Amino acid sequence: MVAITVPCTIDQIPLVKCPKVANAAVPTVDMSAPGAEAAVAEACRGVGFFRATNHGAPAALAEALESRAAAFFALPHREKLEHASARPFGYGSKSIGSNGDVGWLEYLLLAVGSSSVQASSLRAALEEYTVAVREVGGRVLELMAEGLGLEDRGALRRMVVDAAGSDEMVRVNHYPACPLASGVTGFGEHTDPQIISVLRSNRTGGLQIMLRDGRWVPVAPDPDSLFVNVGDSLQVLTNGRFRSVKHRVVAPEAGKQARLSVIYFGGPAATQRIAPLPELLRDGEQSLYREFTWGEYKNAAYKTRLGDHRLGPFELPAANAEHHCSSSSKAVQPTPPHVARVH
Repeated sequence: MVAITVPCTIDQIPLVKCPKVANAAVPTVDMSAPGAEAAVAEACRGVGFFRATNHGAPAALAEALESRAAAFFALPHREKLEHASARPFGYGSKSIGSNGDVGWLEYLLLAVGSSSVQASSLRAALEEYTVAVREVGGRVLELMAEGLGLEDRGALRRMVVDAAGSDEMVRVNHYPACPLASGVTGFGEHTDPQIISVLRSNRTGGLQIMLRDGRWVPVAPDPDSLFVNVGDSLQVLTNGRFRSVKHRVVAPEAGKQARLSVIYFGGPAATQRIAPLPELLRDGEQSLYREFTWGEYKNAAYKTRLGDHRLGPFELPAANAEHHCSSSSKAVQPTPPHVARVH
């Protein structure tokens, strides 16, 4: 076995209380089935997260990327820096962003279409996989639009997949088993600021999501499926109908297989206006958010810590108060997550 080079101390990395609970009943959507748009909308309203099956991304591409990424992370630390040392993208370990967040992981963060990875086999695997998963993301955005009842099913897709200058990234996270403690934070709790993110992992667990009632629950890994997150920007575009989900990763304990995940982040162009879609603001409905551009929100979000409420400064006080009163009344008797209809 090749030793993995990661920081050998957990100083300043927080520990996570992991209650012994069953894996979350994650909504599951068969993307090839009739009624998929309704199932997607139901999942995004209820949890902000779902498992996509029959998504069309070839398994061979995911397996090839997993193998080559594992080989890359097994390289000595110096070689990894040489292969992917560009900033702000490239290779990193332990530090997440520039505001003091840390975790037990190492990663590659890359702009879609960039060539900042010098290892040709890994770069080729990343490019092929990203093309396939990007298309899945586009199809999911179309289903979301249909589920919202929009006349234009391409309204959300055009902001990301079909947009010139769209801000799309791929992140490959590697969480080695931590021999020093259990319950070590791999990646701290946060929501994704983009419109959508699509994740695939190996068979090692660790991902947890926060339910509406504040409980953290683990998500069972499934390498054959893709997991879709609603991002902050999509929450604003839908005026809160779809909710971005807070999630985190707990590092594997000693003796367990490392966790490896690949996440595609679909963000719009920097100049894209982010505000509730006009078609949704009917019958006197008021916007819960002030208008901003993706560039403005990205700059603001990246100045915060992971766990901060990033949308807070963009919420409109009057509408926000009404919204929170409504949310609080629902939280008294939380509705447990359920599995959307699988066809």
